[in-house]
Amino acid sequence: MPINTVNFDGEGSIEEMLSIVERLQPGIRKRFEDRRQIDAAFAEASLRYAARLFGRPTLDIRTRLLVMTGQFTMSRRHARLRETIIAACEQKLDLREVLEVIFQCSIYGGESIVDEPLAIFTEELKARGLFDGVAARSLHTGQRESERSLDAERATWHPEDSADPRADELMAKYGWPGISIALVLRPRHTLNNATFIGGLDEGFAEAFYDFGYSDMYGRQILDHRTRLLCMVGNTLAIGEIVQTRHHMRTAMKQGASPREVLEVLFQSVVVVGHPNIVPERFRDLVKIVEEETGASL
Repeated sequence: MPINTVNFDGEGSIEEMLSIVERLQPGIRKRFEDRRQIDAAFAEASLRYAARLFGRPTLDIRTRLLVMTGQFTMSRRHARLRETIIAACEQKLDLREVLEVIFQCSIYGGESIVDEPLAIFTEELKARGLFDGVAARSLHTGQRESERSLDAERATWHPEDSADPRADELMAKYGWPGISIALVLRPRHTLNNATFIGGLDEGFAEAFYDFGYSDMYGRQILDHRTRLLCMVGNTLAIGEIVQTRHHMRTAMKQGASPREVLEVLFQSVVVVGHPNIVPERFRDLVKIVEEETGASL
């Protein structure tokens, strides 16, 4: 793969860099000028870095903006989240998907983490006359569960999970909608995890699989590949290393290429910084790729 880089050679190059970054960060021009007044070298260096990483072709702009939406929500960087929502409007993303990424953050950030982001989302969409169209597409309680099929989902489970009698036992105990989608997304993990959590407290286990998997992952607003790439970004934003590893692996099982997962790591270096990413998460991804049959960077 060729090195994707652009060198500064004057104002023309600066304009090119600004144009690349502006698609994702509409406020970059003012930030760049403000920074240049304080220190031109830092302003140009930080702009160059962002443009080199945001301008790479591996991820499309939809995926980049959705990942950033989750990361700014998780890290409570509300000014940058607002800017990302504005970019999503300008780039004509499906705003229902943007909203879904915000909702998803309640899983790893707690339910209160979405309060300010939802207010920002509502404010920006109402200002553009877009809110009613998004709200009209909201899900009704129980809608997705009525549309799902256990037989269809069971056909996508890992063979080892399908053959394990605990699958039917757990579904009988906690209901099939949560356990089934957990088996789709977390093969050869869910049965052990659900058995362990249920051994501690069956009431909590039922609530956990109902909310996290049936109510949230079962909403089917986002395809699994995109949802899991966003979850990689979310966990990186809060330094949750164990879950980052899990979601990198699961994203690949749900159709993301190893290069796409790697690109989320690269982008995250700009968005949330270097700690816990360079080089340790790179090493984690390389190890996962080596363990997965047929996978290659």
